[in-house]
Amino acid sequence: MTFAVLPVEMSNFAAIQRNAPVGTGGMLPPGLEQDYAVLRQLPIFAGIPDADLMAALSAGGIAQRRVERDMFVLDPIGLANGAPSPVIYIAEGQVAAAVFQDAELAERRAYQLAHENASKEEREEESLIKPPPLARIALKNVALFMEGDLFNSGALAATRGQPIAFYTTAPAILVSIDHRWIAELAVRHPVFEARLRRALSVSRERLAWVAGVKQELLDFFVRQGISVSGEMVRVRQLGLCIDCKLCEEACEERYGAKRLTLGGYQLGMLDFIYTCRTCTDQRCIDPCAYDSIKFDANKKEVVINESTCTGCTACAQACPYGAIDMVEVEPDAPTFKEDFKLRLDKKGALTFGTGTPRIARARRIANKCDHCIAYGDQACVSACPTGSLIEMNAYDLFRERSPAMAQLARTGFDGDLTKKDRREVLPMEAFTEGPDIHSGGLAKVKRGRYAPLLFWMLGLLVFIGAFGEILLRIYAPAMSYQYSVLKALPEYADLPEAAVLENIKYRAGPGLSVYLGLIGTGLMLIAAVYPIFRRIKFFRWLSSNTMWFDFHLMAGIVGPMFVGLHSALKLDTWVSAAFWSMVIVVISGFLGRYLYTLVPQLSSGVELEELDHQRTFERLRPTMPVAIAELDRELAEHRADAQRVAQSPSVLFSMIWLLRQDIARIPFIIPWLSVFLDDVPGYARRRRLKHLGVDRKTRKDLSRRAARMIAISRRQVVAPKAQVLLHSWKKVHVPFTVLLTGFAVVHIWEAWSRAW
Repeated sequence: MTFAVLPVEMSNFAAIQRNAPVGTGGMLPPGLEQDYAVLRQLPIFAGIPDADLMAALSAGGIAQRRVERDMFVLDPIGLANGAPSPVIYIAEGQVAAAVFQDAELAERRAYQLAHENASKEEREEESLIKPPPLARIALKNVALFMEGDLFNSGALAATRGQPIAFYTTAPAILVSIDHRWIAELAVRHPVFEARLRRALSVSRERLAWVAGVKQELLDFFVRQGISVSGEMVRVRQLGLCIDCKLCEEACEERYGAKRLTLGGYQLGMLDFIYTCRTCTDQRCIDPCAYDSIKFDANKKEVVINESTCTGCTACAQACPYGAIDMVEVEPDAPTFKEDFKLRLDKKGALTFGTGTPRIARARRIANKCDHCIAYGDQACVSACPTGSLIEMNAYDLFRERSPAMAQLARTGFDGDLTKKDRREVLPMEAFTEGPDIHSGGLAKVKRGRYAPLLFWMLGLLVFIGAFGEILLRIYAPAMSYQYSVLKALPEYADLPEAAVLENIKYRAGPGLSVYLGLIGTGLMLIAAVYPIFRRIKFFRWLSSNTMWFDFHLMAGIVGPMFVGLHSALKLDTWVSAAFWSMVIVVISGFLGRYLYTLVPQLSSGVELEELDHQRTFERLRPTMPVAIAELDRELAEHRADAQRVAQSPSVLFSMIWLLRQDIARIPFIIPWLSVFLDDVPGYARRRRLKHLGVDRKTRKDLSRRAARMIAISRRQVVAPKAQVLLHSWKKVHVPFTVLLTGFAVVHIWEAWSRAW
């Protein structure tokens, strides 16, 4: 993104300046007063005298225009026809650069010319339903420019021999500056020249980052409309989701029809679900002829007036992201939602006739997410038991530029960036590993996370205390709590020490064992009835599903630990069936959680990461071919091993192999452990790279990338089997939970009857 500051004869500028008006009133050419007022407020022109700025504006060297969304600003067709190529400053809005197919480019440019040249009457006859966003039909979005940025047609080189077209992704105010006037103003005003150079330097630095996988992130950011969304975007963390659909159920329960749908646009470990994003230009509002959908500026939310909506579907058709559904309210309709109709009837939103907002009966009503603005929490986020569903700031997530860069652009590039301000743009970690946020992010949510933590601590402390008492009774009876209790009893006061110690023991039966069994059974029952807790309104009112799920995990882990102490591992009776049922339930629970984390990574979560590793290897191959060839050989061996496992008909064998491979990677997490393990693959790999002359920093990075590629390849070959196992694990977990409960009830009844 460069242009030259060309010398211009000062006499030409002086002549123009002499003929230019000095004030702003009626001295500017007609129609330019408002343009001048806009320019005068822009920080990039601060310090330029009024006369110089008006001279440039009067001569056409600087021009300001307002552009609708999805309109070309600079494109190959216009430039080929001799149109000038000015530098453009974005005063407001967004402009993207993209590669288009020739036919698509010509068709949309013809539509734009027809729209721009249409008369007022012709525009009124145009359909309010706009064509699909240009971001969607582009082959690849390659750059994004925002408020304060400068660009021109030479900002980016052609991609794969195809020219770049610039278009607005949101309504924009653009200021075009002719190269001649840039040079003139730069010569006369060094401050302006310094601003331009800083602007170009920051743009070059930022665009240089957008390569490889980061290019995919930027394309997704623009293509899916996230760059023009509101402050928050709702995402599902695939690594945390257990696919319970409680979020959709909670939304439907509150409104009668759900306002979000899982399985939206996925990028790595994040699912950008189908729901309203509150776009900055709200293109769903204009098509409504009944003023039934509006933007609430105070709440920053698009709201539907269900009392006046006629169900014309215009807003749903105008939304390019499928965020608005039309819900039938006629009982005979195939998609009729009774609860939705009952909710509307309750607040009188379906009334019609004289004296009401609606003249005729409505057959359907528009339904969209409004982020539960009338409630203290967002139903979907509160209902998520694992904290998978969150809301994040879209710009923090993608971080197309550092905050310091954005602030510098808004203030007119009057300062320099420090090294600290030059943060990496478009970071990948949130997409390859997940943001790992459990508290709902920026969403309004009801949470009760401290109670489970308290119970975890209490349960573990009691278990540690009981386990310690058992060990003392077995190995150091004189130090046990039972010994101090017996010594305090009158009947043991005069007995010799050996006689007292003979009465200190631990076995499955009366005493401590019974209490441990009752605690363990109680916790296991809490874990077993978790599905009831999450579906009964009283329990959801009492606390969030997240808290109940945490209780389920705590009880399902700590409870069996107490039961294990209770049994004293004496499994020689029919009661052992209950114990082994419990073991199967616990193991299947861990397996299910492991699979729910694993399957998203197998399917799409690793695609970005794999692409990043491959491109890094290709980039380094010309400079270190021997080292990369060595890594290729190792990767090929592991792929062959994984393929042999994948060909096995046994699902269980494949999963055990995969689990063993994951466990084998644990030593790599402990750096100092590799020093003592010469046979550890990571250590051996780095040693081979060292012998090949690779520097320490590079061999560490290459070794890490090779390890991740190995993990990705072996997981991908068993993905189909993991899917099969994931869909069937509940067939083991739930029946054995019921069986365990039955055995426990019989055992307790029998022991209680025998005791009495």
